[in-house]
Amino acid sequence: MTSKGRRNAVIILTVFLAFWGCEEFFRRKIGGFAGSYPFVESWELEASESEVIAAIVELKKENPGLQPPGETELFKPRKLDYDWDTDEMKTYFMLHLKDSTVQPPAMTKANTTSSPYWLYVNFYYAGTKQVVHAWTRPAIDTTNTTFAFVSLSPLGNPSDQRLINRDFWYVANKIEIWKFKSRFVDQIRERIERNRMKR
Repeated sequence: MTSKGRRNAVIILTVFLAFWGCEEFFRRKIGGFAGSYPFVESWELEASESEVIAAIVELKKENPGLQPPGETELFKPRKLDYDWDTDEMKTYFMLHLKDSTVQPPAMTKANTTSSPYWLYVNFYYAGTKQVVHAWTRPAIDTTNTTFAFVSLSPLGNPSDQRLINRDFWYVANKIEIWKFKSRFVDQIRERIERNRMKR
């Protein structure tokens, strides 16, 4: 190879590494620009959230090994919070302003609201003993649902989560996304279609 050919090869390699390095930096340090979950990998499913939930339940019942050991609930309940627009909570707020020792009332259906956003679901990779953290969220028009892959954690240590699109190198990240898509997203889509045909 001539010196000019070597120089061109070095320039091309340098440009490639610079672009790849920038992509890695943005993917791992900045992520998406979504607020609470900037690093998730998500798919838009053309189905209502109830159809997606039914497909997940069916998938877990057909494959009990997908349910993390020790977890009995198929989904984590949506986060409950006080509904500050109710009369009871407005009264509590006014009392609390006067006396900070006043305790909030017990949470009931009348004074709480659930988050309209994320319904959390965990899966399990038995081979690697990892819990797969995901969520669903209905779209505004409710005919589509976002299904997102959030992270992986070792069984028994949920605080040691590794976020997808942040904590994995490029190839490992692509492998984890492909694995999640083939084991869960594609299977859920298949079950949604199958359930629609039964109607």
